[in-house]
Amino acid sequence: MTKLNKISIAAVAFTLIAVVIGCNMSTANMSGLTVSKDSDGKTPATSFKNGDTLYARAPIANNPGKVKVKFYLVADDVKQLKKGETLTGSEVSVDLDGDGVATYSVPVKDGLPAGKYTLNADMINDAGEKKDGKTSSVTIETSAATDSDTSEPVENSDDN
Repeated sequence: MTKLNKISIAAVAFTLIAVVIGCNMSTANMSGLTVSKDSDGKTPATSFKNGDTLYARAPIANNPGKVKVKFYLVADDVKQLKKGETLTGSEVSVDLDGDGVATYSVPVKDGLPAGKYTLNADMINDAGEKKDGKTSSVTIETSAATDSDTSEPVENSDDN
């Protein structure tokens, strides 16, 4: 192989490397989704009652730019909601510049329908494309005080 061929091959290889680096081939990823009853994620949980706060943490790694992490709860098996319906007030977006942990919290309030939900965390790039996502199943239980509110009372009819 001549010296000119070696230089040509090296130049082509260098050009290919420069093109690959120049393209936005981000390897940004969401390494997990932890749902817990504490803001630090040290007490993992999947079941919550009225008065609890649902916390979530989604670590983002290898992020060379800006991403948005969108959290939201979706009904899976909830009597008062359609399957797939997003729970009103549960959507939160967190902007991250570089690596970090996106955090989420939502209080479980009286009147929240009991049932099974899915917490979604979607990582979205600057172009609005979903690049990664994680889900976690959660159950909202009613307390004794709200159980009677969700069941039908048995009463005599006055329609006689």
